[in-house]
Parts: sequence; C-alpha cells; structure tokens
Amino acid sequence: MKIIKFKKMKNNKYKVFFEDNTYMLLHEDIILKYNLISNKNIDDKMYDNIINDNNEYLIYDIAVKYIDIRLRSEKEIFEYLKRKNININLIEKIIKKLRENKLINDISYIKSYIYDKININKLGPNRIKKDLINLGFNKEDIDNELLNIDKSIILENLDSLITKKINQSKNYSGNVLKQKLINYFILQGYDSDDIISIINTKNLYDKDLLQIEYNKLYNKYSKKYSGNKLEMIIKQKLFQKGFYYNDI
Repeated sequence: MKIIKFKKMKNNKYKVFFEDNTYMLLHEDIILKYNLISNKNIDDKMYDNIINDNNEYLIYDIAVKYIDIRLRSEKEIFEYLKRKNININLIEKIIKKLRENKLINDISYIKSYIYDKININKLGPNRIKKDLINLGFNKEDIDNELLNIDKSIILENLDSLITKKINQSKNYSGNVLKQKLINYFILQGYDSDDIISIINTKNLYDKDLLQIEYNKLYNKYSKKYSGNKLEMIIKQKLFQKGFYYNDI
C-alpha cells in the first residue's frame, strides 16, 4: 500500500492518504517513528504496527485532555478509559506512561486535594481522608499528608462554621441544637472532641427565639387546651426543641 499525500489536521495529527483511496488519521509522532513519507510502500505487518501504535497515542491524548481539566487520580483515569471500552492492558500501559511523564502523581494530587478541601470547601480531615480513599489513594500516603496540616486552620474553620450554623438556626436551641451541630459537623469530617469543645464556648440559648417559639405554641394549642394542660404541652414541645420553659 503506497502513501500518496498528507494533510495536516489539528492537535499534531495528519490524514495520510493511500493509493487505494483510503486514509487514516495518524499522530505526528507515529509518522516520525515509521518515517512515513509520500510514495512510501507499507506492507501489512507495518500497517498493523502503525495502527496499534497510533491507537495508543490517540488514547494517551484522550487521557491527557482528561487530566488537563483538573488533576486526576490513577483510579479516575482507569475508570474513565474503561468506560470508553479500551483494553485494560492498554489502559495500564497508558497510565504507566502518564506516570513516567509526571502527568499523574498521587502525592501531588493528595496535597492539592487536601489544600482545596480545607481552604475552599472547609471540610474536616476525616471527610477528606474518606473521600481520598474512595478515589483510590493509599491510606498511608493520605495520613502522611494530613499530618502536615496546621491544626489551627482546622479549628478556625470549625469555629467559624459552628458560629454561622448557630446564627442560622431558627427552630432549635440548647441540647437539641448542640446534638444537631455535633451530628452535622461529624459528617463534615471534623473530630467530635473538637466540635464539642468549640460548641461549649457558644451560647446555644436564645431567649428571643424561646419567646417566639413559646408564643407560636401558645397560639396553636390555646385553641384546644387551657390552664395546666396547656402549659404542660407547651413545656413539652419547647423541651423537644431544646428550650427550657423556665428560662422564659
């Protein structure tokens, strides 16, 4: 099969036309590797080798573009290429090449991920660790990088977030609010001891909110109850919301 001409395309690729009116899209590096020039004859064996090598280059480019969007873990790249029905052996070969070319590096990824999740998303270390493990990273590598975190930043974030959450709370107070805060921030990845320590410095009892809740309950239940029965129901409902009736 003889090459008759080349046509330059985007992204370092060329259309290579043959005398039988067929063509194939080849990566520039493949053309150089096989010294492909006009009028060169290609036998079946070389043709198959060119196709196989070119396929690897094209898939490599797909992986690079995927990485260009943002840093990726090896697991993410593997799953991404697997979804494209690419042979697993070839995927592993591509990942090895990406690693050799320093386009993927687990430690760099972990460091960048931790920085973003702490400083931008304000997540706690436990949540970050869980998410990184789910992304396929080594637990020991994650632990080593988490040890380098300045604990004061974690506590400052947590303090600020707890204060904000308390200010946003419109329906709960006291112990009920405290338990809701603990549960919420544990899910966000913060240590329970740190959460409780900071919460204990906050005032969780809002007397204005207590009076508002009392008035709402009174208006609701006074239509049906009165006297001690009414007061008992109001007291019970307030307690369920974390308020202490006697604080009114």
